[in-house]
Amino acid sequence: MMSGAGQAAKPADPIREGSTLILPITGMLAPRGLGGSTYYDTIADRVREAAADPKVGAIVMPIRSPGGYVWGCAEAGDAIFEARASKPVVAVADPYCFSAAYWLATQGSAFYCTTSGDVGSVGVRSGHTDMSGFESKIGMVTTLIASSPDKIAAHPHAPLSDEDRGELQEMVDASNVAFAAAIARGRGIKAGEVAVIHGTGKTFSAAQATANGAIDGVMTLRDVVAKYSTGRARLSLMRRQAAAMEMALAI
Repeated sequence: MMSGAGQAAKPADPIREGSTLILPITGMLAPRGLGGSTYYDTIADRVREAAADPKVGAIVMPIRSPGGYVWGCAEAGDAIFEARASKPVVAVADPYCFSAAYWLATQGSAFYCTTSGDVGSVGVRSGHTDMSGFESKIGMVTTLIASSPDKIAAHPHAPLSDEDRGELQEMVDASNVAFAAAIARGRGIKAGEVAVIHGTGKTFSAAQATANGAIDGVMTLRDVVAKYSTGRARLSLMRRQAAAMEMALAI
């Protein structure tokens, strides 16, 4: 052990001394190539980079998004959940955070909503458009030729068959199970509690969501940034998060 002038300097604690990174998540969420406002892979990459950067002590994600595609959502959510093991990752609905964006927000260390904001719309939806009636009115008939009926399943030029409807429903149900599991993991609750606390498609005001226990409170983006720019608040959140995870694993 060295002492006096020759004593080695203590390494800086990035959680205490690092800067706060603001990572906005806005508009329609999509995998790269589908024309969304924000790409899932961009979110995942930036979160991972910030988690590994010793100059960053906390990540704040202001969210203003109606949601987006299922494709890529789980992967971005996993990146956020993994990052919170090394430093606080705090989401704030500013002012709205719905559906797929809600999935991402619940994977952070904490989740807030601004005073006038709304959150929720937990669930998955798909759809089918039957254009056959319109085509018949304009004297148009579409004939599809495919290598297999599977290649043109649920096509829009005829009513949806019972078989195709069943397959679409199975896909929606499977994605919804994954959604609930992600929320349960992120918030440290049982999957069976998700519907009661977070709803099954409804949206909630900031006050309602707080009363339900769906979010951690009502705070503006400015307030969240100010709070988690201090080392004491960051460490306190990390400790509460660790304790909540231990309790969830013990259940």
